[in-house]
Parts: sequence; C-alpha cells; structure tokens
Amino acid sequence: MSNLADAELATFEAVLLLYLACAKLTDGDLDPREAETIVTRARAQVPELAPSYADKVLATVAVEFAQLPDIDTRLRRVVLAAERVAEGLSDEAQRAVIEDLIEIADADGETSSAERDFVLAAAKTFGIEIEAGES
Repeated sequence: MSNLADAELATFEAVLLLYLACAKLTDGDLDPREAETIVTRARAQVPELAPSYADKVLATVAVEFAQLPDIDTRLRRVVLAAERVAEGLSDEAQRAVIEDLIEIADADGETSSAERDFVLAAAKTFGIEIEAGES
C-alpha cells in the first residue's frame, strides 16, 4: 500500500474519478468551486506532479467518465475506482481521500444528501468510519 504520490497512474486516475463523481454524479452539476477544489486537492496529494500533467490527467478522466453511456455504467466505474483505491493506497492515504471528498462536497457551500451518501459509501468501501458531523 502506498500514498497517492507513490501510487501508480491507474490509482491516481481512480482517485480523480472519485473526486469527479462526488462533485458531479451526485447532483448532476460540477460547480466551478467544486472543480477548483478537485484540482487543488489533486495537486496537494501529489505535490511533485507538474500542475499541467495533473490537469491533463483530470481532463482525460472527466472526458472518459462523461462518455460512459448511462448511469449504471458510471456507477459501476465508480465502484471499481473505489475498490482500486482501497487496494492500492495505505489507510492514511485513503483517509486523506475521504477528507478530500468531504471538502469537495462542501466546496459549493451546500452538501446534498447524495454527496453525503457518496462520501459515506466511499468511506465504507475503505473500511473507514466517519462521524455524523464529518460528512
């Protein structure tokens, strides 16, 4: 298990997919504040990564996710991403991803019940317990 900076590209992409899904899949909208938080958190997780490269990977993940044909396919992709993160990152790194998801969900000033449920489901997949006020 590793931290995100040491993880392979597929795990980094899986984390970005979770970030995007938390922001967009839950309420159908990617608020500019959520998008900025995703970029900020991704760069903070892997500070030695060139910002332009992080942005390119994020854009690629976003396009691929948007091209999936339906909600069921998107949900399956999100579950696979969560499982990859659970297998590929240390407990500490998984906790950091959950903290990022909480920040992304809160970025637009409103945390919907769907966003809260998404964070709780990710935490459950990672085996992390979240206090009611955390999400």
